Amino acid sequence: MVKKSIKIVAAILIFLVLFFVAQEILVGNKDIRDQQRIEGFYEQKEDSLDAVFIGSSATYAFWMAPYAWMEYGITVYPYSTSSQPIQMAKYIMEETRKTQPNSMFIVNLASVQIEITNTNLHNLSDNMPSSLTKYQMIRDLTDQAGLNFSESLEFYLPFVLYHERWSELGSNDFNPPEDLYKTGNTYETFLDSVEDVSDRLDGSEYYHPLDDSSYDALMELVDYCEQENITVLFVVTPLSLTDETQLGMQNAAVELVRSRGFDVLDMDDLSEEIGIDYKTDYYNGSHMNMHGSIKVTSYLSQYLIQNYGLQDKRGDSAYADWDIASDRYYQEYLAPRLTEADQEYFTVR
Repeated sequence: MVKKSIKIVAAILIFLVLFFVAQEILVGNKDIRDQQRIEGFYEQKEDSLDAVFIGSSATYAFWMAPYAWMEYGITVYPYSTSSQPIQMAKYIMEETRKTQPNSMFIVNLASVQIEITNTNLHNLSDNMPSSLTKYQMIRDLTDQAGLNFSESLEFYLPFVLYHERWSELGSNDFNPPEDLYKTGNTYETFLDSVEDVSDRLDGSEYYHPLDDSSYDALMELVDYCEQENITVLFVVTPLSLTDETQLGMQNAAVELVRSRGFDVLDMDDLSEEIGIDYKTDYYNGSHMNMHGSIKVTSYLSQYLIQNYGLQDKRGDSAYADWDIASDRYYQEYLAPRLTEADQEYFTVR
């Protein structure tokens, strides 16, 4: 009887292992960029990051972590995914503090108007390891999105959504490409694409109340930061927008956070100081190319060092991975595309 029970338990365990291995293969290559960025976070040595940068693509398109390391020696990792709504920020803080308890946080308010959708929830949840934090996030966000249990199941068990992808599997699913981006940068797609976005609105003129979900999420986030005594800088990355509602909600978020006593760096108001050229520095109104990203990263890096005391860790053997990843990013992606104007932002090359 005992042997039979052991065999049953062993069979169940083998089935579960095979099931989750199959699920990881099926899910893994849906968006390799979000996957690399999130999984790369968990490759960081414990308690090694200066800051975790939370937000949507309006974060990783404006923050070039390898450049910040090369020029300033700071480790600021973008735990960001495509179309990431503000409702995810508190859960990301809880999750990342498990391994980076002493890092500060940077929260991007530029995408505060993004609504919760199945797609942007999958962008994050599919790539997070299993934890109570992850499943609490799924429960709360699917509730807010009005999904019932059967509609929510695909987030707890992604196999439900991806089980028909067998015919699409390729070599990358079984042998993912080497992650060159241990610094968190997977934003190479639009490096040297340029769009003139100078026909933009002056964002300071607009105000639009936050919707209930965004307002509640932002209030819950600042409450959490106060209760946990978390050092956090809220930022607005300098988008080039023509939507009055989006600009108005962004301004409402800035006003709310400042009213609670938190620091906000609104780079929408600092384009001249940063050196932004709206004719050359953008891929589109919501995303910078490499030329603009270098400028914003340089400005924000100096701001963090001057106002939050971040230290230069270059030369420390504990951060050799950052040296290797940043050098490779520079050689393979930046160096062939740098213009003469870009060169003034590089002092170590």
